[in-house]
Amino acid sequence: MEQNFKPAAQLLSDYLTSVSEGNPSKTASFFAKDGYIDAPYVVTLGMPSKITGKESIESTMSGLLQNAPNFHFTTIKVILETPTEVVAEYESEATLANGREYKQLYIGHLIAKDGEILCHREFLNTIPFVQAFFPNGLSDLITTK
Repeated sequence: MEQNFKPAAQLLSDYLTSVSEGNPSKTASFFAKDGYIDAPYVVTLGMPSKITGKESIESTMSGLLQNAPNFHFTTIKVILETPTEVVAEYESEATLANGREYKQLYIGHLIAKDGEILCHREFLNTIPFVQAFFPNGLSDLITTK
């Protein structure tokens, strides 16, 4: 019996919508048991790039919402799609608990299998991220001697 699974582009849309709705449990539910989010550029900030497994994804999303309670995605533009992969550009914005504004443009690549997200690789500009989320903004990265 053939099963019909949501195409990758629909999974991405549903996943981003769940993040915008502030529902970390629902967000994590889109991922396969060993599914992961990979944000390779954050390694340059001393942060791990991969968040693997539903529990870790839910915990990370909960932490994001503590720091940015109104975090939400504003646009999704699909660039390339197949039933199991999608590349899209999307934006987010939020007012953080620290009062700073956060706006970001992402490129995301999602790989799906059997209706679940195996990998969501997300590329973002680290400068706005640091300015908004780090306690002293860019000063936390710049040292002068």
